[in-house]
Amino acid sequence: MAIRKSVNSLTAQERADYVRGVKLMKANGRYDRFVRIHASVQRTPTINAAHMGPAFLPWHRQFILEFERDLQSALGNPDFGLPYWDWAADSSLAPTAMSVWQLDLLGPNGTSEAGRNPVLSGEFRRGQWVIVPSGPGQPTFLERTFAQDTPSLPNQAGVDAALALTLYDTPPFNQTSTNSFRNQLEGWVGPQRLHNNVHVWVGGSMSPLTSPNDPVFFLHHCNVDRIWAQWQLCSSTPQYLPVTGGPTGHNRDDQMWPWNGSGFEGRTTRVRPRDVDNHRALGYFYDTEVRRQTVTLRRSGGARFVSPQSLRLISPCASQAPTSSTLFIPSQTGGVLRAERTPLNDQITVEG
Repeated sequence: MAIRKSVNSLTAQERADYVRGVKLMKANGRYDRFVRIHASVQRTPTINAAHMGPAFLPWHRQFILEFERDLQSALGNPDFGLPYWDWAADSSLAPTAMSVWQLDLLGPNGTSEAGRNPVLSGEFRRGQWVIVPSGPGQPTFLERTFAQDTPSLPNQAGVDAALALTLYDTPPFNQTSTNSFRNQLEGWVGPQRLHNNVHVWVGGSMSPLTSPNDPVFFLHHCNVDRIWAQWQLCSSTPQYLPVTGGPTGHNRDDQMWPWNGSGFEGRTTRVRPRDVDNHRALGYFYDTEVRRQTVTLRRSGGARFVSPQSLRLISPCASQAPTSSTLFIPSQTGGVLRAERTPLNDQITVEG
């Protein structure tokens, strides 16, 4: 099973593998297919298959899942997890201090040049990374403008405000929906306009519907998916809405374009929002789903170990406080204590 990790936790080899896999996908033509799909999601003047409606999260979950599987195929590693960029954690940093923009990963922002902002260094620089143009006369090189149109990235307070909402979505199931987790995370409502403002902050090639041209798109949407997964785990009412009454392609049992038999860019799998509800069943989980603190266990006498410390099982749900206890464990080396938390398990192996 793939473990999706923060870019800040990647080893040097994992960073190199992500870049290598993306470039291999570019060379074999798979990468640009994702750009063309995303560029075509406005199916009618009033229906967008991937945005401004309830299917925003399941649509992108399926989209980046396919990208992850193509990346695994390119690398020959079925367990490689798509990394995520936790922009909230980076929101107080200067771009030059953010791991994601270093030369060994996605490279820096663009350089102002004749009204454009080309990326001029790193693996995705002009001359090395040719993008699908967003329209006639538009550039074929990657651009970034970093904070030109919005001064800061969303922070954890903004994410927590979305996580606190109890309903997945609410009528009229579009970009005007209020008290809607989906709409607040997508960024049409709420003070920090979460997902949307990340696109605006990066700017340049991340602005039009061809935004997957910038490989940060997939790291950004992986983080959005991670936040949804956390909400599903922690919410008391995690059910997808609506069952009926939403835009075509956005109801729970609707087939989402292009996974509706259209065959666009070779997509023939039929996928509904309900089919991607359980991310673990899809073959991946996030490193933030299990948090644990290691404790030292000391012999206290008799036939038991006793820990003078407290074991802290830290829930990934922000609303639940950590738990603690004193441990009494069988004295043999290698004994195992299992501490169960629904729906996750932690296992601590005793060293003695």
